[in-house]
Amino acid sequence: MDYAVFPTSLGWMLVAGSDRGITRIILPAPDESGALARLSLQTGSAIRDLRHRDPSFFGTLPGRLTAYMSGHSTVFCDPVDRSGWSDFQSRVWEATRQINHGETRSYAWVASAVGQPRACRAVGQALHCNPVPIIVPCHRVIGSDGSLRGFGSGLELKSRLLALEARK
Repeated sequence: MDYAVFPTSLGWMLVAGSDRGITRIILPAPDESGALARLSLQTGSAIRDLRHRDPSFFGTLPGRLTAYMSGHSTVFCDPVDRSGWSDFQSRVWEATRQINHGETRSYAWVASAVGQPRACRAVGQALHCNPVPIIVPCHRVIGSDGSLRGFGSGLELKSRLLALEARK
């Protein structure tokens, strides 16, 4: 697996990928070592076993993530390596990718979009395991009552990302 770490206005981010596409995005950490530690924790891989790359290895993605973290509307149609994804996760994450910048949808909406309207909790679990946040914008999924619910990186960051998108 290849990876690149880069600074954004909200902290250090990391992108990892294979020859099939992006495998991980680590949301802003306070410093570069924090982003690396999160990658190691999430993948179970020692950093020494991964290939560090210049951010340009991942094309324009690091620049677009940096722009996004500064509040710019950005499109993320990058290829994603789906190795290890279950069919259900894949359907949930693809439905979530359809939620436009600045919009939100409920867990119930996602469940209905994947043809399982009673699977709201399962949708929440799939989104909690999302390895490529922002590309799969799980922060845009909220409770049916409009409340912020679960986010692997914490509700404070979820709120900040939604606030970034609300600025136009």
